[in-house]
Amino acid sequence: MSKSIRFGIVGMTSDHVWGMAQRLAALPAVELVAAADPHEELTQRAQQRFGIKAVYDDHRKMYEKEKVDAVLICADNAAKVDLVDEAAKRGVHVYQDKPMAATLAQADRIVAAAEKSGIKLMVAYHNYFGAAYGRAKELLEGGKIGKVYLARGVIGHAGPREVGCDPYFCEWLFDREKNGGGTFIDEACYGLSAFLDYLGPVVEVSAFTAQIGSRDYLPAGVEDNSVAILRFKSGALGVIDSKWGQIGPMPFGSSYHGTEGTITVGRRGLSMYSRRALPEELLGWVEIPVEREARPVIGSEAEYFVNCLLEDRPVEGAVSPRGARATQEVIEAVYRSAASGKAVKLPL
Repeated sequence: MSKSIRFGIVGMTSDHVWGMAQRLAALPAVELVAAADPHEELTQRAQQRFGIKAVYDDHRKMYEKEKVDAVLICADNAAKVDLVDEAAKRGVHVYQDKPMAATLAQADRIVAAAEKSGIKLMVAYHNYFGAAYGRAKELLEGGKIGKVYLARGVIGHAGPREVGCDPYFCEWLFDREKNGGGTFIDEACYGLSAFLDYLGPVVEVSAFTAQIGSRDYLPAGVEDNSVAILRFKSGALGVIDSKWGQIGPMPFGSSYHGTEGTITVGRRGLSMYSRRALPEELLGWVEIPVEREARPVIGSEAEYFVNCLLEDRPVEGAVSPRGARATQEVIEAVYRSAASGKAVKLPL
Protein backbone atom coordinates (compact mmCIF):
# COMPACT_ATOMS: atom_id res chain seq x y z
CA MET A 1 0.00 0.00 0.00
CA SER A 2 1.14 3.55 -0.71
CA LYS A 3 2.14 5.87 2.12
CA SER A 4 -1.17 7.70 1.80
CA ILE A 5 -4.34 5.83 2.78
CA ARG A 6 -7.65 7.12 1.50
CA PHE A 7 -10.37 6.58 4.10
CA GLY A 8 -14.12 6.80 3.78
CA ILE A 9 -16.60 6.88 6.65
CA VAL A 10 -19.55 4.53 6.24
CA GLY A 11 -22.33 4.83 8.80
CA MET A 12 -22.23 7.64 11.35
CA THR A 13 -25.02 6.96 13.84
CA SER A 14 -22.67 5.70 16.57
CA ASP A 15 -21.19 8.52 18.64
CA HIS A 16 -17.84 6.72 18.50
CA VAL A 17 -17.45 7.97 14.95
CA TRP A 18 -16.35 11.44 15.98
CA GLY A 19 -13.44 10.44 18.19
CA MET A 20 -12.33 7.63 15.90
CA ALA A 21 -12.44 9.84 12.81
CA GLN A 22 -10.59 12.61 14.66
CA ARG A 23 -7.76 10.22 15.51
CA LEU A 24 -7.59 9.06 11.90
CA ALA A 25 -7.55 12.62 10.58
CA ALA A 26 -4.58 13.43 12.82
CA LEU A 27 -2.39 10.78 11.21
CA PRO A 28 -0.09 12.05 8.42
CA ALA A 29 -0.64 8.92 6.31
CA VAL A 30 -4.45 9.27 6.27
CA GLU A 31 -6.75 11.25 3.98
CA LEU A 32 -10.43 11.40 4.94
CA VAL A 33 -11.90 11.72 1.46
CA ALA A 34 -15.61 10.80 1.75
CA ALA A 35 -18.46 10.03 4.13
CA ALA A 36 -21.75 8.23 3.61
CA ASP A 37 -24.84 8.08 5.79
CA PRO A 38 -28.59 8.48 5.10
CA HIS A 39 -28.78 11.34 7.63
CA GLU A 40 -27.73 14.61 5.98
CA GLU A 41 -27.17 16.28 9.34
CA LEU A 42 -24.41 13.76 10.15
CA THR A 43 -22.60 14.03 6.82
CA GLN A 44 -22.71 17.82 7.06
CA ARG A 45 -21.24 17.58 10.55
CA ALA A 46 -18.41 15.45 9.15
CA GLN A 47 -17.76 18.04 6.46
CA GLN A 48 -17.50 20.79 9.04
CA ARG A 49 -15.31 18.86 11.48
CA PHE A 50 -12.95 17.10 9.11
CA GLY A 51 -13.11 19.06 5.88
CA ILE A 52 -14.49 16.09 3.96
CA LYS A 53 -15.56 17.30 0.53
CA ALA A 54 -17.49 14.31 -0.84
CA VAL A 55 -20.55 13.16 1.10
CA TYR A 56 -23.24 10.69 0.08
CA ASP A 57 -26.56 9.41 1.40
CA ASP A 58 -25.65 5.83 0.41
CA HIS A 59 -22.32 4.04 0.76
CA ARG A 60 -22.77 2.34 -2.60
CA LYS A 61 -22.80 5.73 -4.29
CA MET A 62 -19.59 6.57 -2.47
CA TYR A 63 -17.88 3.45 -3.78
CA GLU A 64 -19.00 4.28 -7.34
CA LYS A 65 -17.57 7.78 -7.18
CA GLU A 66 -14.59 7.57 -4.84
CA LYS A 67 -11.45 5.48 -4.61
CA VAL A 68 -10.99 4.46 -0.98
CA ASP A 69 -8.46 2.06 0.53
CA ALA A 70 -10.25 1.64 3.86
CA VAL A 71 -13.46 2.63 5.63
CA LEU A 72 -14.43 3.51 9.17
CA ILE A 73 -17.77 1.85 10.00
CA CYS A 74 -19.79 3.31 12.88
CA ALA A 75 -23.34 2.24 12.07
CA ASP A 76 -25.79 0.35 14.26
CA ASN A 77 -24.60 -3.12 15.22
CA ALA A 78 -26.99 -5.02 12.97
CA ALA A 79 -26.06 -2.93 9.92
CA LYS A 80 -22.35 -3.66 10.22
CA VAL A 81 -22.46 -7.09 8.58
CA ASP A 82 -23.78 -5.79 5.25
CA LEU A 83 -21.46 -2.78 5.32
CA VAL A 84 -18.44 -5.01 5.92
CA ASP A 85 -19.59 -7.35 3.16
CA GLU A 86 -19.84 -4.45 0.70
CA ALA A 87 -16.34 -3.28 1.62
CA ALA A 88 -14.84 -6.77 1.48
CA LYS A 89 -16.21 -7.37 -2.03
CA ARG A 90 -14.25 -4.31 -3.15
CA GLY A 91 -11.06 -5.19 -1.28
CA VAL A 92 -11.54 -2.24 1.08
CA HIS A 93 -10.12 -2.62 4.60
CA VAL A 94 -12.40 -2.06 7.60
CA TYR A 95 -11.89 -0.24 10.92
CA GLN A 96 -15.15 -0.54 12.90
CA ASP A 97 -16.38 0.37 16.33
CA LYS A 98 -17.29 -2.25 18.90
CA PRO A 99 -18.93 -4.72 19.21
CA MET A 100 -18.47 -6.64 15.98
CA ALA A 101 -22.22 -7.09 15.34
CA ALA A 102 -25.64 -7.48 16.93
CA THR A 103 -25.59 -11.30 16.85
CA LEU A 104 -23.11 -14.15 16.63
CA ALA A 105 -24.48 -15.17 13.22
CA GLN A 106 -23.72 -11.69 11.91
CA ALA A 107 -20.24 -11.80 13.45
CA ASP A 108 -19.57 -15.12 11.72
CA ARG A 109 -20.53 -13.54 8.39
CA ILE A 110 -18.14 -10.66 9.04
CA VAL A 111 -15.26 -13.00 9.85
CA ALA A 112 -15.99 -15.06 6.74
CA ALA A 113 -16.11 -11.97 4.52
CA ALA A 114 -12.84 -10.61 5.89
CA GLU A 115 -11.00 -13.91 5.61
CA LYS A 116 -12.33 -14.74 2.15
CA SER A 117 -11.44 -11.33 0.72
CA GLY A 118 -8.13 -10.96 2.54
CA ILE A 119 -8.95 -7.48 3.84
CA LYS A 120 -7.72 -6.31 7.21
CA LEU A 121 -10.46 -5.72 9.76
CA MET A 122 -10.20 -4.34 13.28
CA VAL A 123 -12.92 -4.01 15.92
CA ALA A 124 -12.13 -1.03 18.15
CA TYR A 125 -12.11 -2.16 21.76
CA HIS A 126 -10.52 1.08 22.93
CA ASN A 127 -9.22 -0.25 26.25
CA TYR A 128 -6.95 -2.71 24.40
CA PHE A 129 -4.49 0.09 23.60
CA GLY A 130 -4.06 1.50 27.10
CA ALA A 131 -0.78 1.14 28.99
CA ALA A 132 -2.50 -0.41 32.02
CA TYR A 133 -4.17 -3.02 29.80
CA GLY A 134 -0.89 -4.25 28.37
CA ARG A 135 0.92 -4.13 31.69
CA ALA A 136 -1.81 -6.16 33.40
CA LYS A 137 -1.57 -8.79 30.68
CA GLU A 138 2.18 -9.07 31.17
CA LEU A 139 1.81 -9.47 34.93
CA LEU A 140 -0.95 -12.06 34.64
CA GLU A 141 0.83 -14.10 31.98
CA GLY A 142 4.05 -13.86 33.97
CA GLY A 143 2.40 -15.50 36.97
CA LYS A 144 2.98 -12.52 39.23
CA ILE A 145 -0.16 -13.21 41.26
CA GLY A 146 -0.07 -16.98 40.96
CA LYS A 147 -2.97 -18.94 39.51
CA VAL A 148 -5.92 -16.66 38.77
CA TYR A 149 -9.16 -17.99 40.24
CA LEU A 150 -11.50 -14.99 39.84
CA ALA A 151 -11.92 -11.99 37.55
CA ARG A 152 -14.35 -9.18 38.33
CA GLY A 153 -15.45 -6.36 36.06
CA VAL A 154 -17.72 -3.35 36.49
CA ILE A 155 -18.84 -0.74 33.97
CA GLY A 156 -21.75 1.65 33.60
CA HIS A 157 -23.04 5.18 33.31
CA ALA A 158 -26.22 7.11 34.02
CA GLY A 159 -27.80 6.08 30.72
CA PRO A 160 -27.42 7.02 27.04
CA ARG A 161 -29.89 9.90 27.16
CA GLU A 162 -28.71 11.00 30.57
CA VAL A 163 -25.05 11.29 29.51
CA GLY A 164 -25.93 13.14 26.32
CA CYS A 165 -25.68 10.55 23.56
CA ASP A 166 -26.85 11.82 20.17
CA PRO A 167 -30.51 11.03 19.34
CA TYR A 168 -29.35 9.12 16.26
CA PHE A 169 -27.28 6.91 18.57
CA CYS A 170 -30.05 6.43 21.14
CA GLU A 171 -32.52 5.48 18.41
CA TRP A 172 -30.75 2.19 17.77
CA LEU A 173 -29.28 1.62 21.24
CA PHE A 174 -32.87 1.20 22.45
CA ASP A 175 -33.78 -1.15 19.57
CA ARG A 176 -33.01 -4.77 20.44
CA GLU A 177 -32.72 -5.86 16.81
CA LYS A 178 -30.34 -3.08 15.85
CA ASN A 179 -28.23 -3.14 19.01
CA GLY A 180 -28.43 -6.82 19.91
CA GLY A 181 -29.59 -6.05 23.45
CA GLY A 182 -29.17 -3.19 25.88
CA THR A 183 -26.48 -2.16 28.33
CA PHE A 184 -24.64 -5.49 28.33
CA ILE A 185 -23.74 -5.56 24.64
CA ASP A 186 -23.14 -1.82 24.72
CA GLU A 187 -20.73 -1.72 27.65
CA ALA A 188 -19.82 -5.08 29.14
CA CYS A 189 -18.23 -6.09 25.83
CA TYR A 190 -15.13 -4.10 26.86
CA GLY A 191 -14.62 -6.16 30.01
CA LEU A 192 -15.45 -9.44 28.28
CA SER A 193 -12.90 -8.73 25.59
CA ALA A 194 -10.18 -8.19 28.19
CA PHE A 195 -11.19 -11.26 30.21
CA LEU A 196 -10.88 -13.52 27.16
CA ASP A 197 -7.57 -11.97 26.17
CA TYR A 198 -6.14 -12.39 29.66
CA LEU A 199 -7.65 -15.68 30.83
CA GLY A 200 -8.63 -17.63 27.72
CA PRO A 201 -11.95 -19.08 26.60
CA VAL A 202 -15.18 -19.15 28.57
CA VAL A 203 -16.96 -22.52 28.73
CA GLU A 204 -20.13 -21.66 30.68
CA VAL A 205 -22.27 -18.58 31.28
CA SER A 206 -25.12 -17.76 33.66
CA ALA A 207 -26.66 -14.33 33.27
CA PHE A 208 -29.49 -12.08 34.41
CA THR A 209 -30.84 -8.94 32.77
CA ALA A 210 -33.48 -6.52 34.03
CA GLN A 211 -34.88 -3.04 33.78
CA ILE A 212 -34.31 -0.82 36.78
CA GLY A 213 -37.77 0.63 36.20
CA SER A 214 -36.97 4.34 36.05
CA ARG A 215 -36.92 4.73 32.24
CA ASP A 216 -40.26 4.79 30.47
CA TYR A 217 -38.53 5.18 27.10
CA LEU A 218 -36.94 1.70 27.19
CA PRO A 219 -38.86 -1.00 25.29
CA ALA A 220 -39.48 -4.33 26.96
CA GLY A 221 -36.55 -6.68 26.47
CA VAL A 222 -33.88 -3.94 26.41
CA GLU A 223 -32.06 -4.19 29.71
CA ASP A 224 -30.47 -1.34 31.66
CA ASN A 225 -29.13 -3.66 34.39
CA SER A 226 -27.19 -6.90 33.84
CA VAL A 227 -24.93 -9.39 35.57
CA ALA A 228 -23.05 -12.32 34.04
CA ILE A 229 -21.21 -15.14 35.82
CA LEU A 230 -18.54 -16.88 33.77
CA ARG A 231 -16.60 -20.12 34.05
CA PHE A 232 -13.31 -20.18 32.15
CA LYS A 233 -11.71 -23.25 30.63
CA SER A 234 -8.82 -22.70 33.06
CA GLY A 235 -11.20 -23.25 35.99
CA ALA A 236 -11.30 -19.58 36.99
CA LEU A 237 -14.62 -17.82 37.55
CA GLY A 238 -15.64 -14.37 36.36
CA VAL A 239 -18.30 -11.82 37.22
CA ILE A 240 -19.14 -8.73 35.20
CA ASP A 241 -21.94 -6.22 35.61
CA SER A 242 -23.13 -3.38 33.42
CA LYS A 243 -25.76 -0.75 33.94
CA TRP A 244 -27.45 2.34 32.54
CA GLY A 245 -28.38 3.92 35.83
CA GLN A 246 -25.14 4.72 37.64
CA ILE A 247 -25.44 7.53 40.17
CA GLY A 248 -22.09 9.19 40.65
CA PRO A 249 -18.87 8.78 38.64
CA MET A 250 -18.88 6.25 35.83
CA PRO A 251 -17.25 3.03 37.06
CA PHE A 252 -14.87 1.27 34.73
CA GLY A 253 -12.59 -1.24 36.31
CA SER A 254 -11.57 -4.82 36.84
CA SER A 255 -9.72 -6.96 39.33
CA TYR A 256 -7.89 -10.26 39.01
CA HIS A 257 -7.52 -12.46 42.05
CA GLY A 258 -4.82 -15.10 42.22
CA THR A 259 -3.42 -17.54 44.72
CA GLU A 260 -0.52 -15.17 45.46
CA GLY A 261 -1.94 -11.71 44.86
CA THR A 262 -4.41 -9.31 43.29
CA ILE A 263 -4.25 -6.90 40.34
CA THR A 264 -6.71 -4.02 40.03
CA VAL A 265 -7.15 -1.93 36.89
CA GLY A 266 -9.21 1.26 36.88
CA ARG A 267 -9.26 4.91 36.00
CA ARG A 268 -6.23 5.57 38.21
CA GLY A 269 -4.16 2.94 36.50
CA LEU A 270 -2.95 -0.40 37.80
CA SER A 271 -2.09 -1.69 41.26
CA MET A 272 -0.73 -5.05 42.35
CA TYR A 273 -0.82 -6.62 45.80
CA SER A 274 1.13 -9.75 46.66
CA ARG A 275 2.21 -11.90 49.57
CA ARG A 276 5.21 -13.22 47.67
CA ALA A 277 7.29 -10.25 48.83
CA LEU A 278 6.92 -11.30 52.47
CA PRO A 279 8.88 -14.01 54.29
CA GLU A 280 6.98 -17.29 54.40
CA GLU A 281 6.52 -17.12 58.18
CA LEU A 282 4.61 -13.81 57.94
CA LEU A 283 0.97 -13.46 57.01
CA GLY A 284 -0.58 -10.68 54.97
CA TRP A 285 0.26 -8.83 51.80
CA VAL A 286 2.07 -5.76 50.53
CA GLU A 287 1.50 -3.41 47.63
CA ILE A 288 4.04 -3.99 44.87
CA PRO A 289 5.03 -0.83 42.96
CA VAL A 290 4.33 -1.16 39.25
CA GLU A 291 5.93 1.01 36.61
CA ARG A 292 2.82 1.83 34.65
CA GLU A 293 4.81 2.98 31.63
CA ALA A 294 7.35 0.14 31.77
CA ARG A 295 5.73 -1.34 28.70
CA PRO A 296 5.70 1.01 25.69
CA VAL A 297 2.17 1.87 24.64
CA ILE A 298 1.32 0.41 21.23
CA GLY A 299 -0.22 3.71 20.28
CA SER A 300 -3.74 4.75 19.52
CA GLU A 301 -6.00 2.20 17.94
CA ALA A 302 -6.18 4.27 14.76
CA GLU A 303 -2.41 4.41 14.49
CA TYR A 304 -2.16 0.67 15.09
CA PHE A 305 -4.67 -0.11 12.34
CA VAL A 306 -3.04 2.27 9.88
CA ASN A 307 0.37 0.75 10.59
CA CYS A 308 -1.07 -2.72 9.91
CA LEU A 309 -2.11 -1.42 6.49
CA LEU A 310 1.15 0.36 5.74
CA GLU A 311 3.32 -2.56 6.87
CA ASP A 312 0.99 -5.27 5.55
CA ARG A 313 0.80 -7.11 8.84
CA PRO A 314 -2.21 -8.78 10.42
CA VAL A 315 -4.45 -7.26 13.05
CA GLU A 316 -3.87 -9.36 16.15
CA GLY A 317 -5.25 -9.96 19.61
CA ALA A 318 -8.62 -9.04 21.06
CA VAL A 319 -9.31 -6.50 18.29
CA SER A 320 -8.74 -8.99 15.46
CA PRO A 321 -11.70 -10.60 13.65
CA ARG A 322 -11.30 -13.88 15.55
CA GLY A 323 -10.73 -12.10 18.85
CA ALA A 324 -13.82 -9.94 18.44
CA ARG A 325 -15.84 -12.96 17.33
CA ALA A 326 -14.92 -14.75 20.57
CA THR A 327 -16.26 -11.80 22.56
CA GLN A 328 -19.46 -11.82 20.49
CA GLU A 329 -19.97 -15.51 21.28
CA VAL A 330 -19.94 -14.84 25.02
CA ILE A 331 -22.35 -11.92 24.54
CA GLU A 332 -24.68 -14.27 22.69
CA ALA A 333 -24.43 -16.83 25.49
CA VAL A 334 -25.27 -14.12 28.05
CA TYR A 335 -28.52 -13.24 26.30
CA ARG A 336 -29.45 -16.88 25.76
CA SER A 337 -28.90 -17.59 29.45
CA ALA A 338 -30.88 -14.54 30.55
CA ALA A 339 -33.78 -15.52 28.27
CA SER A 340 -33.86 -19.17 29.31
CA GLY A 341 -33.00 -18.84 33.00
CA LYS A 342 -30.40 -21.59 32.53
CA ALA A 343 -26.63 -21.82 32.27
CA VAL A 344 -25.33 -21.95 28.70
CA LYS A 345 -22.34 -24.02 27.63
CA LEU A 346 -19.77 -22.76 25.14
CA PRO A 347 -18.76 -23.04 22.37
CA LEU A 348 -22.23 -22.41 21.01
